[in-house]
Amino acid sequence: KAMRELEIAHGRSAMLGITAFAALEALTGHPIVENSIFFHPNAVLPLVGLAYLGFGFFYEVESNDQYLFQVKMSSEGEVRTERIKNWARRTAPKVQDSLGAVLGEAGKYGKIVSDTAADLKGKYDEITDDYTKSVM
Repeated sequence: KAMRELEIAHGRSAMLGITAFAALEALTGHPIVENSIFFHPNAVLPLVGLAYLGFGFFYEVESNDQYLFQVKMSSEGEVRTERIKNWARRTAPKVQDSLGAVLGEAGKYGKIVSDTAADLKGKYDEITDDYTKSVM
């Protein structure tokens, strides 16, 4: 009996949802599949899901007499936050060393690219000037 009532409740929710879709299509004049992030592949929906999962990993929602709901960090969230901070402190020097080496190499290649671009621009200007002189 409980499953039957649950199925009826979900059926009613689905009917309200499709009615809202039809109303939205009537108001905007566009098909709902063009206006919704649920029907097109994109990064928004997975990011929202990950944010929701991450939020629940650190915070909890409570209700009390003063507020309808209150968001606060859970004790597990505090422990997880401390672990992440400690991990970041341990790995930061290694990352800084690696980053310094990468930026040094990137600087070398950036100079090579910049010099090559300046050389090509000079040659292009020279060719353009020669062509303009020969035409006129």
